[in-house]
Amino acid sequence: MKVFWSIAAVLSLWAAATVATSCYYDDYQTLYGTGGTCDTAAVSFATDIQPIMSAQCAGCHGAASPSGGLSLTNYAQIAATTSSGSMLNRVHLPAGNPLAMPPSGPLSSCQKAKLRTWKRQGALNN
Repeated sequence: MKVFWSIAAVLSLWAAATVATSCYYDDYQTLYGTGGTCDTAAVSFATDIQPIMSAQCAGCHGAASPSGGLSLTNYAQIAATTSSGSMLNRVHLPAGNPLAMPPSGPLSSCQKAKLRTWKRQGALNN
């Protein structure tokens, strides 16, 4: 009978360990991120730059009442600010710097890379 209880105890511990570890869950995004790559081979204004500007800049630099008199709602305004270098300089300032943009927090490294690449490619309206 002693052997029976020993075997039962071992099987119970094994079952408990199996159940406890089988409930562990990590979602794909937590484990692997959102893709892991930043494609800057062919940056486009319409698909890459405009969405960044709309999401990160238009809240303060929209058409209604642009902060600092700078509106960033269309290609011409965005291209002019990018070509002068002022926007790229501001988005690369360290967080906490009062001149850093956007004030809500820094752009991702991929967003910054896309802006740099777009400027290097001639800031085309594509």
